[in-house]
Parts: sequence; C-alpha cells; structure tokens
Amino acid sequence: MRVTRRAFGTGLLAGVVGTTGCLGFVRNEEPLTFEAVGARPTDEALAETGYRHHETRSETIREAFEIAGQSREVELVNVLVECDRAVDLGTAGRLRAAAFIAFATPQFEAFGRRFHPGDRISTRRLATELSSNFDELSIGEEVDERTLTVFGEAVDVSTFEGRAVLGPTTLEVYVHLGAATNDDDFVVLVGVHPRWLDGEYENVAALAESLSPTTE
Repeated sequence: MRVTRRAFGTGLLAGVVGTTGCLGFVRNEEPLTFEAVGARPTDEALAETGYRHHETRSETIREAFEIAGQSREVELVNVLVECDRAVDLGTAGRLRAAAFIAFATPQFEAFGRRFHPGDRISTRRLATELSSNFDELSIGEEVDERTLTVFGEAVDVSTFEGRAVLGPTTLEVYVHLGAATNDDDFVVLVGVHPRWLDGEYENVAALAESLSPTTE
C-alpha cells in the first residue's frame, strides 16, 4: 500500500492560496516558492510498533491560481514520509498491509500574513483527497473520532471504514485521518490497516504522537 506519485496536496493547496485574496501575488513574474521541513516518527516509536521507515520524498506542486482576475503561480515543495509494516494475510502471505504516512506542506508567510489550509480542511475533505490519490483505496463512512497530542497540541483524528486492493487481495480496512501544524508545516496524518488487526490504532497513535521534524 503506498501513495501514488501524483501530488497528494494539490487539492489542499488550492484551499490555501485560492482564498488569500492578496493582490501582491500578481506583481511578481516568478512563482512564490516555499519548502516544507517534513515530519517523521522517531526510531523508538518505529521499533515499538514494528513499523519501518520506507521512504521520504519531496514533491513539488506548481499551481496557477486566479487572484483578482489575474493568474499567479505558487510553488510548494512538500515532504511525504511513508512507514509500513508487514502483516500475515494467510494464503496471500506477508504483505505491507499496514501503513502510516505524514504529508507535510509548508505554512508560508506573504505580505505580513501566514497561510495554511488547517482551518479550512475537514477530515471528510482529507478522505476525499486521499481516495483520489492512493492506489486502489476507497474510503466510506466515518465511524469514530479520537484526540491525540501531536506537536504538543490536541488533534482530532477521524476513523473511516474503507477498502483497499493489495496485490491479489482485497482488504476491509480502517483509515485514520487527522491534521496538525507546527512552526513550519501543515501535516496530514494517515494510518491504514486491516480492520481485524487488533491494537493497530494504538500503533498509529504512537507514531503520530512521536512525530518530529525530518533531518534527511
């Protein structure tokens, strides 16, 4: 299970810049560029939960927006961290069927104001965006909500029922979604695992609450 190469944050970015209304964006011919720091679970949390760090990669989104009737480009360099662990699926063998993802897009300042999509993005919107950018994953109804502490702040994490296709196997899964902010980034938290996997939410919670800035 892994995120596709199509940038996950395109829809989120539209929610940030499309509502800023800053006329100064149109006065510069070059795109405004901002880079995320990124966030990943600690090595201790990975060891305790049985997850492994699979990949950290940067994704650059360059989008044109209509501001005051004119087109302006903003370029964000996002950081996506993927962690996973193998799960015994019986006749299908052991596959990487449990995943944790931290997607960081930079908060940015322009003309004396700081912008991020946190106040505008619901977990349902995150679920819709994730469904359109995740390989063979569909997300259904919300079934639970809990609160975690991420970057020292209370964060609501919603749980959705979903279905994932992993190789020849179709899995009934839970998808946990939340969003947090620190001094640098807006971070989307994603946990996906088979519904029958006991105690896996606690693993997702431990990874989320251990997040710290990437050093890679």
